[in-house]
Amino acid sequence: MPTELKSPQQSQPLFTKTTRFPTGLYGITPEWDDFSRLFTAIETACHAGLPILQWRRKNTPFDVALEQASMVAKVCKNTGTTFVINDDWQLALAVKADAVHLGKDDASVLTVQKALQTESHSLLIGVSCYNQLELAQKAILHDVDYLAFGAVYPSSVKPNAVRAPLRLFREARDLFSPTSSSPQTLVAIGGITRQNAAPVIQAGADSIAVISGLFEQTDIAQTTKDFIQLFKQNYHD
Repeated sequence: MPTELKSPQQSQPLFTKTTRFPTGLYGITPEWDDFSRLFTAIETACHAGLPILQWRRKNTPFDVALEQASMVAKVCKNTGTTFVINDDWQLALAVKADAVHLGKDDASVLTVQKALQTESHSLLIGVSCYNQLELAQKAILHDVDYLAFGAVYPSSVKPNAVRAPLRLFREARDLFSPTSSSPQTLVAIGGITRQNAAPVIQAGADSIAVISGLFEQTDIAQTTKDFIQLFKQNYHD
């Protein structure tokens, strides 16, 4: 179902546009071994107004992931941060996350949608489209909630990732039905920092996904606020 924008409790809504998934800064957790450090960083960003957080922990045993993600889910609930689980829709259901993100090697959208039909808890679904409009078109037909394109810049997290030109955001928007009142959110990912985010937002991205550009910064709270200000200055619905 289409959803209204969800904003952090600490501030008034930044945007009036109605999309299926919130707009703005989309923080993704780094692969730190120290969970205590990671949890503190997450709390800092969320309390600074982070609109969206994705839990991304590769190769973590399910029981460990469940314990850790449950703690993060409570923080997100308390701050009004939309909580996304990467890859694992079953973990997303277990911690009652808001959404799940699916890549090309994860469960298919149809598999997850079918599983959700028998669940009391619903999930928004986002998918990686890399640099391929064909994947975006397929995802729109499957009625997902957001489409992610990237890497828009060279990425230190995924140095071999394909590059996604910024024109893709306008081209993807042209795929939407002109009668749609709640189109899919377009997410940009890959090498985004405070210094290079503005052109991405101006190109048509509704949300920017950031890992190192947020969590590897000395002042995470101020970095979060800086990104939010960038959206105020550059985002137009």
